[in-house]
Amino acid sequence: MPRKWTPILSTLSAGIILLSQICQAQAQAAKFTQDPKCGSTKGCYTDCAQSCTFEVAWEDKGTAVTFTIRYDLESKTDVWAAIGISEDMKMGSDNVVECHYESGTVIAKRSQNTGKMNIAAEQTGLQQTQGSVADGVLTCGFDIQKSAINLDADSYLFFANGPIFPKQINGKSMHSHIPKISPSMVDFQSAQVIGGTAIQLLIKVHGLLMISAWIAFASIGVVLARYYKPMWAERKLLGEKVWFQIHRTLMILTLLFVISAFVVIFVHAEGWSQFSDDEEYKKAHPYLGVIVTALTFINPLMALFRPHPDDQYRFVFNWAHWFVGTVARILAVITIFIGVTLSEAGAPEYVIYILAAYVAYQLFIELVMEFHECCVVRANTGKGTAYEMKNISDPGSETPAAVNRGRKFKNVMIGLHTVVIAGFTVAILVSVA
Repeated sequence: MPRKWTPILSTLSAGIILLSQICQAQAQAAKFTQDPKCGSTKGCYTDCAQSCTFEVAWEDKGTAVTFTIRYDLESKTDVWAAIGISEDMKMGSDNVVECHYESGTVIAKRSQNTGKMNIAAEQTGLQQTQGSVADGVLTCGFDIQKSAINLDADSYLFFANGPIFPKQINGKSMHSHIPKISPSMVDFQSAQVIGGTAIQLLIKVHGLLMISAWIAFASIGVVLARYYKPMWAERKLLGEKVWFQIHRTLMILTLLFVISAFVVIFVHAEGWSQFSDDEEYKKAHPYLGVIVTALTFINPLMALFRPHPDDQYRFVFNWAHWFVGTVARILAVITIFIGVTLSEAGAPEYVIYILAAYVAYQLFIELVMEFHECCVVRANTGKGTAYEMKNISDPGSETPAAVNRGRKFKNVMIGLHTVVIAGFTVAILVSVA
């Protein structure tokens, strides 16, 4: 198999596997319906539309507030589900009530967030009223005295869940999903119904930068480098060939956007983001992100030290540049697929299908260009020549007829490719933003 088809087939295989895992994970989620008292006698924070995976209901009782947590266990046992009451949208000095389901028993207990740690707290002011599991749904009810936690003040409401491991501190592991955060402060004396999760601005910026880098800039830059080296041979842009200047500009933009996205997400997370028991494919996101960033930085760094075109070891650079760039590009698209499924990204489910359409289009355009290159341009020119940045008309290069063969087709295709990629980029950016 020609090496140039390897990244195409690898991308297709990885995309099919990832899509099947995402669909399987979504199909496995059991649901329950919203409490009919939500919005009348109870306030609720929930993800219910037609069905639910979690629901936190509250009802003011004067000196106390009664809370009820319902959570879809997804066939899991030995888990915890908790609410956090916070003055802001960050995990800090927050009061927490967690419900442990272990060995068939549901127990409510208080704890405290201190920075990024969670520690046990005094159990004063908490009285459990209900604890059961039926049809795969955990139900945990409790009263919180206002003398113990100030529930007269509006606060942000967190919902988190995770597994219980006996060897972990307090018997529980960190949350398996990124916590849900109410998009506005909650009035625990009201019967308001709240849905969704707070928009994390830096997370949105991170995603938009990565999408711009890989869907827009890299998609065009790679096609130019692969198929347009002999084009516009008579023209120079700032002393270099046109294809090279455009390719270099697009890949520098890719590098700058990726580094910016990398910095932004670390600033937001204030360190490393982990997923302890989430769907397997989601655990890979932060690790893949680091690998992609490293490869994106390495490739232009190698280009600074590339040998002269006539050097006998030039082929080593060519292979290394191609390999690192290809791996970075494949992993970047996979990482974006995973990123838009993360709950904290707040992206609609249909964005997966837009991304899948983009991958299918990118594979199609590269196959078309490869077919044109093999069957039209190279059919009558033998093995062909490697087009470098300068001096395309050096002795030994192809004839003008060979260079110009298919010029009109290529001009049409690069224009079409630019328009289509711009369309995909705008559609994905708007959906995510």
